[in-house]
Amino acid sequence: MSLLAGRPLLQDAIVAFAATAFAVAAVAFDLGEVSTDPNAMAFALIAVAGAGLVVRRKGPRAVLIVVVTVRLMITWDTGNDVAMIPAAMIVLYTVARTGDRRSSLITAIGAAVLMMFAVAGFNTEEFLPELASEAALMLLPIAVGDAARSRADRIRDLIDTEAAARVQAERIRIARDLHDVVAHGLSTIAVQSGVAAHLLDRDPNQAKEALEIINATGKEALEELRIMVGVLRSTDDAPLRPTPSDPNDLSDVLAGAANAGLTVTTELDGQFPSDVGEACVVAVHRMIQEALTNVARHVGPVPVTLSIRHGVDRVRVQILNDAGTSPHGDATRSTGVGIVGMIERAETLGGSLRAQPTANGGFAVDAVVPYHRPIAVDEQP
Repeated sequence: MSLLAGRPLLQDAIVAFAATAFAVAAVAFDLGEVSTDPNAMAFALIAVAGAGLVVRRKGPRAVLIVVVTVRLMITWDTGNDVAMIPAAMIVLYTVARTGDRRSSLITAIGAAVLMMFAVAGFNTEEFLPELASEAALMLLPIAVGDAARSRADRIRDLIDTEAAARVQAERIRIARDLHDVVAHGLSTIAVQSGVAAHLLDRDPNQAKEALEIINATGKEALEELRIMVGVLRSTDDAPLRPTPSDPNDLSDVLAGAANAGLTVTTELDGQFPSDVGEACVVAVHRMIQEALTNVARHVGPVPVTLSIRHGVDRVRVQILNDAGTSPHGDATRSTGVGIVGMIERAETLGGSLRAQPTANGGFAVDAVVPYHRPIAVDEQP
């Protein structure tokens, strides 16, 4: 199964080969009720339909026309009404699951009805039994495909609902944290300024130390405020999460990914240092969650590799997902806002982030975030 994961074209090729092999065997060994001797034309038509099945995700309706035409021609030419049943069921399922739901169902049901009456009409002596069996075979894949589409839609709705709830909860938490950050910072500054004023004449060195604490505390409080206000002003609807108590604990993020159907392989090298800045930890956790949410929302349940490698003064995070396995049209279209938000978050902390497709059809997010935001020249005391 791992060999086929993330390789939709290979999967379609195997399915097409199996359907083609069945059709060839059915025609060659007269599996139909009123079969005649096969000819080269029948095998050529089967090959054309098989080739269409390989690319059925790219143009399901065009492939449906080809398969329906081939089935009717083979049934008319050889009397074999069995050979193309698997191919017809596969393409009907694909059409029912992709594109606009209403038009897809109309197209699939219309093609199914056409095949039902045309194939049953070739055997007028048993028209009604033949029509009933055709109806069961042709309508079943349409029902299954529509059910699969509904399930995918429900999963996306659940992800979006959870995302909105997390955003709201995070904004409420940040509103509370604003008070705590300001209160803590101002209290420290007030105490240390009093110490500095008291010791300025008696012990200049200790007074200088107090002033340095005031300077550092002020910058840290301003940085936290700027980050929090930036999040509150963000238009990104990605689910956020509270600041983790353990910076190396990703259980909540991975649990959310598992609930969305993702299989995440984690590769860890090192840990956050004890003096790591809170902004770095929050940024890393939220980048990972945003990237995994994007995979679940825009690609589907595919394998994902999460790599976290710690360096001397920074951490590198890589999220790599395989290509989507769902038929074309199932995934929601990405607006790119989430990626822009991740890039801005990384650059705000003095880091960088790249997000781009991979050669095998997947997607890669590669971020580097310093443990402490570099101090600009104009910020230095």
